[in-house]
Amino acid sequence: MTADSIKEQLRRLYLSNIISNISIAGAAWVLLLVNDGYSLIQVGLAETVFHIVSLACEIPSGVFADTLGRKKSLILSSLSALLSALIRGFFPGFAFVLVSIAFSALSYNFASGSDSALAYDTLLEKKRENEYDRYISNQTIIYRIASGVATLAAGIAVMIGNRNAQIISIGLALINITVLSGLKENMVITRKKNVSLGKRFKDTYKGAWCFLKGNTKVAGLIFRNALVGAVDVLLLFFLQAKLPMTGIPNWLLGPLLFIMSMGGIVGARLSRNAGRYSLRKLFAICLTIALAGLFTEFTGIWYLMTIGGFLTSLADDLLQIRSDIALNSMVPAEQRATLISVNSFCFSVIMIFMSPLAGWVFSL
Repeated sequence: MTADSIKEQLRRLYLSNIISNISIAGAAWVLLLVNDGYSLIQVGLAETVFHIVSLACEIPSGVFADTLGRKKSLILSSLSALLSALIRGFFPGFAFVLVSIAFSALSYNFASGSDSALAYDTLLEKKRENEYDRYISNQTIIYRIASGVATLAAGIAVMIGNRNAQIISIGLALINITVLSGLKENMVITRKKNVSLGKRFKDTYKGAWCFLKGNTKVAGLIFRNALVGAVDVLLLFFLQAKLPMTGIPNWLLGPLLFIMSMGGIVGARLSRNAGRYSLRKLFAICLTIALAGLFTEFTGIWYLMTIGGFLTSLADDLLQIRSDIALNSMVPAEQRATLISVNSFCFSVIMIFMSPLAGWVFSL
């Protein structure tokens, strides 16, 4: 792969990140359900289905990426997003809502680990893996901006209605499939084309398990990263409910949530100069910042709560990027997407245990 083809590969991954995260229907899915007459209990059940599917399919989707291809996995992610929007937009009834949510979860599963594995091994093939920190920092910034813009525009989805919002998502998914179709598969995948499918799956599972079992450093890194990420996600989630209680006008909620998410951009920029710190030291610093942000929620003062959310996003993305870089440098290329999926799996498990606790804490 030439230098120009590497640039093209990374550009396509950047563009796919924008397209995947700018969907207003995805940002406003709760509002759209409530607007269609579904209860908050049904919303909670839909969220439960999302996490069940995510847990069940996270690691198998990583194995799929390492066995059959990261490019194929990313295309399947967009196809799942397309089916999710199609079902939600054109098939009424709560049962179809749950099916749509399941495909939405699959979309996240197939993308998780596949994009970073594809990018890292693309650079590694030309011994340019030291450029990965810049790539993942840029991807994090793009994600925060795209999802932030989608959150700001979530009201548009409610105004135009569920079906029209889902049609936009279908269009975005089709564009994304076109973008992803131009990607080149990693050599670590293509050189296994003559190996039987059964042996490929067996080798991927066995290699990933043996690596994790014999490498407690990686397991600890995955756990610490997931813990800080869970604090960030739960804080931003519950602040959506707590901020209006401070007396702010409804129109201000979206901009404040956008400001909080922009903390991740600062964290992504800081990550480029944080390589001189050990991961243990970074974990201690980022966990302290995240917990400080968490405690601002109890002040009941909207601007302090906004600053807290901003700081927690900063700490989450700073640690996540440095952990991602370290994890990719440690794991074998043949099981890269699988082991990165283990990271996401660990996050989901921690979220299941911490969500009820967080609900109790934030209700105080």
